[in-house]
Amino acid sequence: MFQKNSFSIPSDSSGILLVKVIQTRKCNTTRHAKEGRFLRVVVRNTKTSLNKIKKKKSRAIVVRSSHQTNTKKGRYFCFQDNALVLLKKRMNTRGRELIGPTCKTIKIKKFKIAYKCIF
Repeated sequence: MFQKNSFSIPSDSSGILLVKVIQTRKCNTTRHAKEGRFLRVVVRNTKTSLNKIKKKKSRAIVVRSSHQTNTKKGRYFCFQDNALVLLKKRMNTRGRELIGPTCKTIKIKKFKIAYKCIF
């Protein structure tokens, strides 16, 4: 689960190495963000060729969380680490490839276009 002032490594091939969470978006009742929730992040560390992107704010979506989630069939699953994917405008991912597994609830939502390569 993500909360304010937590650090994370994005799981896409954008070249960004470290981000810091500023705000959990669309989570009015809780301060923690689980899978499928939007975050507001600041880029902290990048590769040397992407120095212009440092200290810029951007949106992200949570792909994996270590907190266990229940399915409708009664099963539950949890991942070993927390991960997020950085987004551009119109829900497109900043990197071309996503690294690691994702939960099915993200694929079902509105922004299926961003996750074409995931099966």
